Amino acid sequence: MDLLLRWCGCFLLVVCLSVKESHGECIVPAVMRGTWFSFELGSNTITDIDPTSMSRHGQCVALKVYRYDHKALLFKNNECYYCVRFHIRTINILQKSATECNTYRQGYKPSLDEVCAELEQHQALVTMFNENYVPKNCRSAIEGVWHFAYQNRFSFTGECNHGEAKIQSCQEPGNQFLIANQKFNITFKKCEGIKESFDGTKEFSCLGDWFVGKNHYFAVANTKESRKDEKYRCFVRNRDDDLYMGHSITPECSVLKTPENSPFRFRMTPVKQETVTPGCLLPKNFSGDWMNTAHMEADVFINQTHVIETTYPDEGRYRRTIYVCREQRDNRYMMARLNIDGCQKDYVCFEFVPRHHNIIRFRKGLEMIREDFSTVCSYIQFKSGRIEQNREWNYNLMLSRDPVAVKCPVAGKFNFTQKGELLFETRILGGVTKAPWDNIYCRENISDLSVCDQDQKEIWIDAHYCISVDAYGRHMDIYTDPDYKLKCIGYWKENLQSYLITYDELDPFSKYRCWVYQRADLNKVLMSQSVGPFCNLKQTVLGTGNGAAVTLNMVEYEREHDRCPMYFDDGSNPWKDPGANVHVFQFTAGSHLPSPTPLLAPLTAAFILLWVRGFMNVL
Repeated sequence: MDLLLRWCGCFLLVVCLSVKESHGECIVPAVMRGTWFSFELGSNTITDIDPTSMSRHGQCVALKVYRYDHKALLFKNNECYYCVRFHIRTINILQKSATECNTYRQGYKPSLDEVCAELEQHQALVTMFNENYVPKNCRSAIEGVWHFAYQNRFSFTGECNHGEAKIQSCQEPGNQFLIANQKFNITFKKCEGIKESFDGTKEFSCLGDWFVGKNHYFAVANTKESRKDEKYRCFVRNRDDDLYMGHSITPECSVLKTPENSPFRFRMTPVKQETVTPGCLLPKNFSGDWMNTAHMEADVFINQTHVIETTYPDEGRYRRTIYVCREQRDNRYMMARLNIDGCQKDYVCFEFVPRHHNIIRFRKGLEMIREDFSTVCSYIQFKSGRIEQNREWNYNLMLSRDPVAVKCPVAGKFNFTQKGELLFETRILGGVTKAPWDNIYCRENISDLSVCDQDQKEIWIDAHYCISVDAYGRHMDIYTDPDYKLKCIGYWKENLQSYLITYDELDPFSKYRCWVYQRADLNKVLMSQSVGPFCNLKQTVLGTGNGAAVTLNMVEYEREHDRCPMYFDDGSNPWKDPGANVHVFQFTAGSHLPSPTPLLAPLTAAFILLWVRGFMNVL
């Protein structure tokens, strides 16, 4: 009971500290003072607010502060009391909700809460625009270049989609004229068959932006318009679907509920403003579709001059960045980056390791505004994959979208024990079988990892594997399929650690997995599997954490009829040919080595002579 009373007392104290109410002398905050324009009940309205009064509402008698941007004021005009709640969106925008005239018996002074109780909780907010507005930077509201298709729901039902319709809102870094970064343009084009569409360009000054839930609102002023009811407009975008934008056709923000259901709707597609001419060529074996493990598993398309990276922050949304090869020296490539917004280009350096298997390893430098190779591609600029505390770093990975299996660096038949958060479990690949299997009595079950196919390109893992054999030493359980089938698609050695990438089409989390492996003894191998495709610099074979989901302690146990020889490659040379481990000895007459034929006769004669001499001694 005492604990409950203490909690209630703390709660009341917090409420009292967060809501402040003043009576007597009421001073209107400075940010709310000025001349404001609004569109109320279908007519243009001008409101003047000074330190102590508000036009048509009288003198301020009480003030209540809910938050720094949410205030309630009580006004008295003759016998009428008004409660007005203000939401301070920006220095140029206020939104208000107000009661009608409330009268009370003579001599009675109502409190602010009493008058505000008449205010409806869900009453539509009236947007007020500062007549003497101060333009704001547009970057937080809208930034980029888009092609758009538009629809005016009150004029036509179709959608006008013209190839030259464009929204352009670009910052100019270092521009001495601040006003240049406080405006954006919308270029409309007339569409054939839609007579209500039109040609024209509108220039808007940004008045500030704010969020309500996931809706992102921003207000603007048309710089070429003198009519007040046509000058001010509101826009709305959504955090989860920013390819649509809503636009009001009156100076009101309350009519904008969602971008799709707005009176005027834009459907936008980001475009790149500049065209860059390539100045170098990427390696030919880089061409194709890839996945960048270091950037949200982005889709990457590479040809000989361009790298196009597309990320998907959410379903139905994408971000596309284009890199154009400009200059190459050794394995460093300076590339022009046309960024997501499409406004301007900058320069970034990539250091590529020659491709091996299905893997491209690379480092990426910092973005620079100057096109200077010695600056952009200086080794100090490479920060990707680096841990600043101990100065360690590793290469990032791009993995092929259509990988071709390669020979696994670890092969054989292993009995393993596992530990970690995501253990290998028993499952039935392909679902339940059509007919029941024969009942096989199993004397011993183990966890099995096998790489026994003819080319040793697949890892089979069975968490509950029967190793019982018949009287001839042959495996009895011939029906059971493995729980996991992983294709080896690449391996290498880096920072004294061996890495392996596997591919599993049935993996619900990520088709690609990174492994760290190490040979611990003649017939013992340690491995750890990562949570996803990313290879953490601190991942080891010794324990989970630092990106490792499960660790395996494997001991080789090949049986007589398994025909599964052990093989191990630490990945020191991932570029060697697939058949480089097969040694063929040439014994031909034309070889520079001595032919065995001339030596064979004397050796044979000597052997026969010794044998005869020994036989005679016995007799």
